[in-house]
Amino acid sequence: MTLSLASVLSWVVMQIPVGTALTWALAKVAKLVHAKAHNEAVDGVLARINDAVVAVVKELQQTLVADLKAEKGSLAPEDIALIHDHAMGKIRSFWGSQGLTGVMKVLGVDESALTSLLSSKIEAAVHDLKAKLPAALNSAVN
Repeated sequence: MTLSLASVLSWVVMQIPVGTALTWALAKVAKLVHAKAHNEAVDGVLARINDAVVAVVKELQQTLVADLKAEKGSLAPEDIALIHDHAMGKIRSFWGSQGLTGVMKVLGVDESALTSLLSSKIEAAVHDLKAKLPAALNSAVN
């Protein structure tokens, strides 16, 4: 079996597009795998943030909010600010400084954006908690 130069060159030329296409496809697969892993990491962090915020808001509702309302009858704006700051501190201590650094890295945000996110999550959790309370208790919470 003898191979002519033309048949060898023809075979080589046909292999180049196949190799290029394979390289391109592998690069795309690698990007998709990386994007999926990143999205799953973001989803996991956001779920853990939500869990921590809901737990802290419920805890403070049962303790600090209840105590302040028993003492004063209703919450003044400065009481609400105090409760919010207390919630933020508890959430931050839950994560710790290394955990918060990791959260910021995964989410791609800075300290200010993380504070804003946590604040929004706290407000949403308070709103959800109020919405779930029976009507009689809800008027007492407001």
